[in-house]
Amino acid sequence: MCWVLNEEELDDFISTPGALDVLALSDANDRLRVSTVTEVYSSTDGQTGSISWDVAKDDVLQISSIGMAISLAGTQMDTEEVVAGNVTNIRVGSAWFEGRDAKPEHVDPFHLLALQAASDPLGTYPPFGFDPSIFSGMDWTITADEISLQQIATATDDTVNVILEIIGEPPSLVGVQMYNVNDGGSFRLDVATGGDVNIDVKQGIERLPTSLTFPSQPYLLQDATEWTTVVPSGFILEVEPSELQIHGLHTEGDSLITAASAIISEAPVNITDQRGHWWSLEWNDADIDQLVSAGDRITLRTDAEGTIGAGIWDIWADGWSGTAFN
Repeated sequence: MCWVLNEEELDDFISTPGALDVLALSDANDRLRVSTVTEVYSSTDGQTGSISWDVAKDDVLQISSIGMAISLAGTQMDTEEVVAGNVTNIRVGSAWFEGRDAKPEHVDPFHLLALQAASDPLGTYPPFGFDPSIFSGMDWTITADEISLQQIATATDDTVNVILEIIGEPPSLVGVQMYNVNDGGSFRLDVATGGDVNIDVKQGIERLPTSLTFPSQPYLLQDATEWTTVVPSGFILEVEPSELQIHGLHTEGDSLITAASAIISEAPVNITDQRGHWWSLEWNDADIDQLVSAGDRITLRTDAEGTIGAGIWDIWADGWSGTAFN
């Protein structure tokens, strides 16, 4: 059983640069899932909190998933996004919604998160950069299973209890558990590859309107009111322009009335409403991809007065993306 590590070999293994390199694992595996749970304890108020990440990909089926749950200092969040071609599944709490992407592109979620973390050092991102060399020099007890080529290494000292799971020959670190003796905080990281990775894509669930909306405050021009929205650079779920309808709105008594409407693909267009006011819609397709995508500018202008507004109706989702009133 020469594949079984002794204490010295284990120390050398976990001290090797890249002993737990998630990006290298992603490059080497078509199917990969990495999940982490960090639990913290505040001695100030005695409260506990946790942050969980679950990130997975299947390059063969071109599916990816990013899930995050936070319960910390009064903040509660539990979300997940599964991307499979032009279909996306979005979970908020226990509720699932379907989104869409008119220009699907399979992106490695591990490299994507690494790029985002590098550009936003103060943001909340998975602790995939965990360095197991911090455990070097501990007194290890190592057990092994010859059939599965699994090794479990355990160690403890005055501050921390540690469990490492190692698989295969050559060895691969696939599990880390760490428990802080002093404050009860803990950390767990698990790695799964190959057939152990399964990403579920749901069909027939409620459709979620696009996130596009006009700003709450319009521009007040000399003889018109203008609402303009620019699709943000981080917008990656492109939309067919024929699926979004722009509404010019006004109120009559307690009722909300559409004065004029046009589908984005019809722009530029100018419509006169029943009260004789004109509504002008423009769409600047910034990258000329014939899709509503990052950098595009959508503008609605009118000479109507009073309580007026602009709205975006998502035809595909059969719901409002958002409305804004002056």
